[in-house]
Amino acid sequence: MVNLPPIKPSRLLWTLLFLGALLVLVNGTVIYAIQTAHHFLDEELGKRFEATAHTAALLIRSDQLDALFPVGADSLRADFDVAMDSVEAAETVRDQWRRLAGGAGASNIILLDPDHQVVLALRQSTSSNVSRATLDEAAFARAMIGEAAHSRLFEEGDTYLKAGYAPVIQYDGRIVGAVVVEGGSSAFRPLEQVKASLYGAAFLASILVVLVGLGYVRTQARLARVEERMNHADLLATVGQVAAGVAHEIRNPLAVLRGASSRLQKLEHLSAGERKELLAMLEEEVHRMGNVVQNFLDLSRRPDTEATIFVLRPVLERSMEIINVELSRCGVRSAVRWEAEDGVCIRGRPQAMHHLFLNLALNARDAMPEGGELTILVQARKSELRIYFQDSGPGVPRTIRSRIFEPFFTTRAEGTGLGLAFVERIVLEHGGTISVGASPSGGAQFRIILPIET
Repeated sequence: MVNLPPIKPSRLLWTLLFLGALLVLVNGTVIYAIQTAHHFLDEELGKRFEATAHTAALLIRSDQLDALFPVGADSLRADFDVAMDSVEAAETVRDQWRRLAGGAGASNIILLDPDHQVVLALRQSTSSNVSRATLDEAAFARAMIGEAAHSRLFEEGDTYLKAGYAPVIQYDGRIVGAVVVEGGSSAFRPLEQVKASLYGAAFLASILVVLVGLGYVRTQARLARVEERMNHADLLATVGQVAAGVAHEIRNPLAVLRGASSRLQKLEHLSAGERKELLAMLEEEVHRMGNVVQNFLDLSRRPDTEATIFVLRPVLERSMEIINVELSRCGVRSAVRWEAEDGVCIRGRPQAMHHLFLNLALNARDAMPEGGELTILVQARKSELRIYFQDSGPGVPRTIRSRIFEPFFTTRAEGTGLGLAFVERIVLEHGGTISVGASPSGGAQFRIILPIET
């Protein structure tokens, strides 16, 4: 099995958060759409039956209400007359309700008294027991206080039932009962079918998102490994270029060593001054070759430690404390202007940043052989940290700024051209950028931009 390199925790976390948010969005959208459509149909059906119930209540005249809600009679004939008036009023109201129900799509219209007893029903088969769709206590109570209302939605078979309630008001303002309009709607049935389809689609989309997420994580792991190999291949290509430069740089010291050694073979013919001069020459050239080899190793070496999150200010201050002795010896005055938070952190290797600061400081020293000023300015801009190394030397001509970080490119006869290439590699390892320009004093300015870790 191929061992895949680990993905950065932050990248994996954001990926999982994105996939989770996508799942919630897909399923939440489906559920919200279904519930919204269901609520809309429910409210529209309820309002329609409320309006129908209100119309049905207005169709009952006051004299018909007196007949339907008799107070009582004193004789048999009076009872008979009251009963006949009640039957006549019921038939008249029922005929009007029948026409209303046909146009409103209602299945039944019922008149209830305050005790929930059926006084009049459009369908003659309706018993005195009220169905659960009709008898909604909350809606009936609202109707008895003069407000139109509708019941909850009930499902019976393939039909959804609903009832609208409206108060029946006598001429003197009394509420004598409530009209209930029952009806059903098959409009919810397609919604149920759509709901099943949408839930199925959401489930399949969830599976797809999970599969895409797993594929993404695996792809990122493989890409990380490919990126690592490509970076190493680029490094090897650079090393090949550097090796040619190393051979060129070492050839001259070797020629000097060869000449000096041949002269030392005639030691008895040399004076003490000549021997001292030859030995000093040997030491200088050996030291020069050692510097070339060390810079070459620094440039080609892979990072040997894991990146960590660390506070940058102590590293910079320690580096400048070490190098200030050398800078003072050469007449270079240095100052650090820290304009960011003291605890600002970056991700990387403290030792590498230490070498970076030393190299830039030494580069400034070499640019000012007669002495000068070196200012290190540190500023924070949103999510990035900017570090400026500004000297008062002659500066870097525009014509060579694009080549200043190339290995073995140098404008000094004694330079190796590896220091700034090493600096650029460290900056890139830390996910940053480096550029060269002019400082406010006219010298060189190296600007480093690094991402801040929060």
